[in-house]
Amino acid sequence: MSIRDIVNQTRSVKKLDLKNKKQFTEAFNVPIQKDSDVDDFDTKLDKTQLKSLVKYLNKLKLDDIPIAGGPGGIKIRSAQDKESEITKWAKENTPDLKISGFGQGSIGKGGGVKISESTQELMVAALVLNKVKSGNIDEVEAVKMIEDAKKVYNKIEGASGRPDLVDQFNSNFNDLATAISSSNAILKVVPNPVKAYWTGKGWGPDIAKYNPPVGGVKDYNSSDIVVKGGDGKFYGFSLKKKARSKDVDPTLINKPITGNVGILKDILGARDVAQIEKSKQLFFDYVIFQHYKENPKKIDPKEKTKMIGKITQKQMGIYLKDRKNTFFRRVESILSKNAEDFVKSFIQLLFRTKMKGIEDTGEFKFYLLTGIGRFIGGTVEVEEAENKDTPSTIEALTKIFNSKLEMKKTPGKLQAWEKGAGAAKVFFSIFSDGAKIIDLEIRYKGSYTANPQFQAVATPDFKKIFK
Repeated sequence: MSIRDIVNQTRSVKKLDLKNKKQFTEAFNVPIQKDSDVDDFDTKLDKTQLKSLVKYLNKLKLDDIPIAGGPGGIKIRSAQDKESEITKWAKENTPDLKISGFGQGSIGKGGGVKISESTQELMVAALVLNKVKSGNIDEVEAVKMIEDAKKVYNKIEGASGRPDLVDQFNSNFNDLATAISSSNAILKVVPNPVKAYWTGKGWGPDIAKYNPPVGGVKDYNSSDIVVKGGDGKFYGFSLKKKARSKDVDPTLINKPITGNVGILKDILGARDVAQIEKSKQLFFDYVIFQHYKENPKKIDPKEKTKMIGKITQKQMGIYLKDRKNTFFRRVESILSKNAEDFVKSFIQLLFRTKMKGIEDTGEFKFYLLTGIGRFIGGTVEVEEAENKDTPSTIEALTKIFNSKLEMKKTPGKLQAWEKGAGAAKVFFSIFSDGAKIIDLEIRYKGSYTANPQFQAVATPDFKKIFK
């Protein structure tokens, strides 16, 4: 079978999948590109208005699949820098159409398979082994590149832990775009790669010594892949990705605030963390009492978890925005009290500044790498990646640490418990000499029985410091 035949076959399968797509359990995984997709979409939304929105978004050329649909409604994809513009247009032109959010959704192969974050990491490793350096390519070239990448999949150390992910390479042109961008950058650093390691399932014997606990933090070395060069040295890359250079940067961190892997235990003292945990338990006791009219003190902890899990997302959002949410208020209080120390420790953890100690052996180098690219209009578009090594990172952060550092409530945002709050979140921003450099959110993501997440995003002013 020729490459052209493979592409034509892929296109036929895609059309068939879109025509006969079913509702999956994953939210926001139904691709909506055209009017026929709207017709097939099982939704109570106004389909006439939805078609108008599709037409409008297609004109903006944000993404080949502008909308991801699901039981919860619709999510607009690849529109990070146009949210306000789109929201305004929708309010004026499709007023009855509820937009559930902006993001990527979980569209994958066949429109219903969620693509793992690990897939792009493994794809980068495969391209590096194949010494791929490339600019924009068409779909025919993309299919061939993916087939070549699949041939070396089993040569990646650690890939055997996820044999299923090689199938997610197929037709995954968006991840391919960012993987090419990353491969271009890596091959500038390691022009003669002889081995690649994926750390998603652990650090193998060759590289384990480069990931010692640092300050009690397990997996302080956040390299997603490690490449061994012809010079015998190892090069670690912490990988991020985004569609376009002008898009908002990907989240710097997305970790629980409390629990065994919680970020706060690595920054705050045991006493403060214990107070936050206690406040969390008191809040959930309050929720159980309000919702079920039962005494939480007489209920087994495991049963409490089940009871919380049965409460709808909408209702939990109401409870989280209650002034009696002592959990979120305690977090705000403790972080504000320890603002200066928290900020420095948090930034050091974000950017792994203590990697210098590991690098001092002369055997290992660490990089923060963001691959940039997307698939649109039948073309895999590749932009130059952003790649920062430890010395340049420390140099930039030294400037920050020598400035006046502050952490305050994000201007224009309301905390969850404040009157008129639109989201059940806690918002903070970090300022350097008055310039906002990092935006922080504390929010629940998915299950309310899990710990809420810390999310951090760098601002344009922060990026200026690195230039």
